[in-house]
Amino acid sequence: MVDTRVPIVTIDADTGGVPALVDVAARLVRGWGRSVVVYRTRSEAQAQSRPDRLRGWLRHWRGSRTIERGLDAVHLPPPPFPLWLYFLVPQFLIGPMLGKHHAALVVTGSAHTALPLALRGMPFTLWVATIYEDEVRGKAEAGDEWARRTLNSPAWRVLEAQEKFVLRRAHRILALSEYTARRIRERVPGAGERMTVMPFPVDTSRFCPDPAVRADPPHGRYLLFAGRINDPRKNVGLLLRAYAQVRAQHPDLKLVLAGDTPGEPVRALVEELGIADSVVFAGSLPGESDDLLRLYQGAELFVLPSMQEGLGIVVLEALACGTPVVATACGGPEGIVIDGVTGRLVHDFHDPGVMATAILDLLADPAQLDAMREGCAAFAAGRFAYPVVEATLREAHEATERAGPRAGRLHEWLALAWVLLVLAGTLQHQFIIHWPSIQARLIAPLLMTRP
Repeated sequence: MVDTRVPIVTIDADTGGVPALVDVAARLVRGWGRSVVVYRTRSEAQAQSRPDRLRGWLRHWRGSRTIERGLDAVHLPPPPFPLWLYFLVPQFLIGPMLGKHHAALVVTGSAHTALPLALRGMPFTLWVATIYEDEVRGKAEAGDEWARRTLNSPAWRVLEAQEKFVLRRAHRILALSEYTARRIRERVPGAGERMTVMPFPVDTSRFCPDPAVRADPPHGRYLLFAGRINDPRKNVGLLLRAYAQVRAQHPDLKLVLAGDTPGEPVRALVEELGIADSVVFAGSLPGESDDLLRLYQGAELFVLPSMQEGLGIVVLEALACGTPVVATACGGPEGIVIDGVTGRLVHDFHDPGVMATAILDLLADPAQLDAMREGCAAFAAGRFAYPVVEATLREAHEATERAGPRAGRLHEWLALAWVLLVLAGTLQHQFIIHWPSIQARLIAPLLMTRP
């Protein structure tokens, strides 16, 4: 007998792309008459001190049932471990909880979230946004010191091995973009036969062109960006510098940025470039906001200057509204932003002149731009409308459920052995790093003799 409830397993934060993926996965599952329970651990808890995480883990190790974002959820406490061990947890708490289900749907930024299921031999469908190396390298290139240390640490080989293991054990893989699918095939060549590209779905009945807004756009003529303005990976500095060059030829064209409150570096750059009178900070607008919808519908172009994107949901929403996109070739937009059809891809993350040229080329031919607007909306309806994506997810998950019951006790013991091995390696590595401090603070005082 097939379960009526589909478990969704995730590690996410309060904001960002993964919670949006979880929400939409739940909506799609409900669309074919099934209910959902979400097993969730919060990744932002990594910012807490390890003693605080340890206390929280000891108090709430059984997890707590709650309603989060309108969904039945089991909130599992974050473990007091470094990030590369974090993905293993809650290894032995989550297993018994999921044992009553035939199969799980793992919705995640990177494949590591599914490691507890892969180790246990439980059938699962993996909806994944990106290869972990791409995410971490994107952060490193944007100046994130933690990312640089991680890439150069002994833990990196373990992370890569764990990711490949998960990709090999997934019954079905749903890659969020063509780029992610290509990167997965490079990592695990045999994964292609189990993989389908399934982008984030867009409600094309709502995100669609509106001639009235095009005739009277919110800010006159403008370019639009929507996202985390202060996140270095979003590369907003490149956009501001490119816009300064574009404005020299289009002085009536504004730049609208929707997102978090800009920090001092962004504001200082706007002043330095002399574009403060033409840059509009629209504030943080949720996806369901009518104000954001009108911004999409009224923009001349949507511009995404990111260093790395698993997909870029804002790109899909802009295209559905009939707005062509200029984007860097940062992963997700590849295969969606098609030169001359839905916009223009830029292959330089650092030269604002290249991005400015792409924008100016599209603005130079209004007739071609109008034709592209119609093509963008049609492209969205055929590729990532809700009925299209729902059918893909349903076929994948039902095939996974038919894969049979999860393996027995042998996998439980193998999972335990792997966790203990990785934990022992972690402790040894930390011991080596802190040995000078241990000698100075603990051993030396004990060996001292008083006169």
